[in-house]
Amino acid sequence: MNLKKIGLVLAFLLVSDLTFVGCSGTRQVVASVAPTAEQVEIASRGQISPYDPLLRQAAEEAGMDWRFLAAIACQESRFDPHARSHRGALGLMQVMESVATDFGVPAEQLIDPKVNISMAVRLIQRIERTLRFGNRTSEDDRLRIILACYNAGMGHIIDARRLAVKHGVNHNSWNRLSEYVSIKGSPEWVDDEAVRSGAFDGTETLQFVDKVMARYAEYCEKYI
Repeated sequence: MNLKKIGLVLAFLLVSDLTFVGCSGTRQVVASVAPTAEQVEIASRGQISPYDPLLRQAAEEAGMDWRFLAAIACQESRFDPHARSHRGALGLMQVMESVATDFGVPAEQLIDPKVNISMAVRLIQRIERTLRFGNRTSEDDRLRIILACYNAGMGHIIDARRLAVKHGVNHNSWNRLSEYVSIKGSPEWVDDEAVRSGAFDGTETLQFVDKVMARYAEYCEKYI
């Protein structure tokens, strides 16, 4: 990696906000800080994080882009395997203990980066199977809707999709679906028959999706 690219990576690290978001949609925000010595050294080697090999392996086995997983990990925990949200999401990918239990994995194993990444990948695969995207769904729409489910839980996003369908809107278009994610929890919509998962403030989820996709785009430009 040349000096110009290293500089761009360090600048990206510096301005990235440190947001920890679990599957529940809650988050904790702390101030941006300068890159650590470890991050500087990692960037100089052309790596995103020390967990690149694990992310690459998990992504290859699942047929995913490892940079997409890395973007989630950065947004969720800033690559801290010991990160914990106040709602109980754990590890690099901020996986909820209930997710590990669903997959038959003891919750205490979520601090293991390999296990944590594996659980996140399995969750993403479950989301995609459940949503059954149409053949014409674009890759960008697919990833954004998956991220919304990853952050908010499938129930709230499926509610929004039902609202979209009810009003004749393409539920596989994130541009249109995001409108219903935004309004789903408002008083005039929360009692609609299509809303089955209760009230929900979609603001954090919409921000999460935008930030992860922006970071993913950055990673695609800088890493192979």
